[in-house]
Amino acid sequence: MRRIAKHHIEHYHEHGYAIVEGFLNADELSGARGELRDILPGWVEYCDDPTRPKPPDWDRSGGPGNVFGHRFPFPGTFLNAITMHPELVEFAHRAAGGSELFCEQSHLHFKCKGHPADQDQVMHCDYGNHTLAYPPNLPAYWQTAYLLYYTDVTEAHAPTAVCSRQHYPERILWPARYQRERRPELYDNEHRIVVPAGSLFIYSMRTFHRGTPFHADVGRLGQFITYAPAAWRWLGIVGWSAYAIKREFRDWIEQATPAQREMLGFPPPGHSYWTAETLDGVSARYRNMDMTPYRDACSRDG
Repeated sequence: MRRIAKHHIEHYHEHGYAIVEGFLNADELSGARGELRDILPGWVEYCDDPTRPKPPDWDRSGGPGNVFGHRFPFPGTFLNAITMHPELVEFAHRAAGGSELFCEQSHLHFKCKGHPADQDQVMHCDYGNHTLAYPPNLPAYWQTAYLLYYTDVTEAHAPTAVCSRQHYPERILWPARYQRERRPELYDNEHRIVVPAGSLFIYSMRTFHRGTPFHADVGRLGQFITYAPAAWRWLGIVGWSAYAIKREFRDWIEQATPAQREMLGFPPPGHSYWTAETLDGVSARYRNMDMTPYRDACSRDG
């Protein structure tokens, strides 16, 4: 029996996300948690029983760009096998219209109350540091993100909040982040993901979501896994896209020549990526960028 069932797929297409409770079987969850005990000493024990002392160095950052972050490949076999889980690959493959894929991200995520990641985040889409360009609503460029939970998530455990795409129907999703006062409907209609250990959150680069703060002295362990079409060099959090969220990097992109951008993997003028949607999306993201070479090449081709 498939773990990502038809109703999950239908929900994903309608709302931009899906939640699969109990995605991991008992052996996978137990094996992964065993490896986590070695990789992150004290974290599994604390998350299971918050009356225990917090783990050593509990207040250090665990983000993917941090030198102390824990990224693929991992010691052992379970976390690596889960990264390449056949159902995760298959779902991302279908979402990308059958494109060949690469795994652009696999890193552990750990936090507790008072940790640097204990934040009341704003609603945002993740494409800011997953692509140099803009994520069009086209399967050939579709990135699929997963968050696996290795410990229980209650309302106290900083549950991820996600908003259905039904509440942001605009054609161009820029800005990619909104304060509550600017788009209250994104917050008023958020769904908080409260799930048992072993559950899976599926979303896209076009899905508005956010982290919420802890409401008790507890902790949470998870793993981010993301797949992207292999053909496009401007995709992937482990490449230059990771820096595209920074203002100084965007400033450089805006003033660079098309040839200079291409050296970083940016789609060149005349590439099939460029459509009316992507021209407008990139222009919205990079306001001071001269789009003339890209628009002119589209006019010549079409």
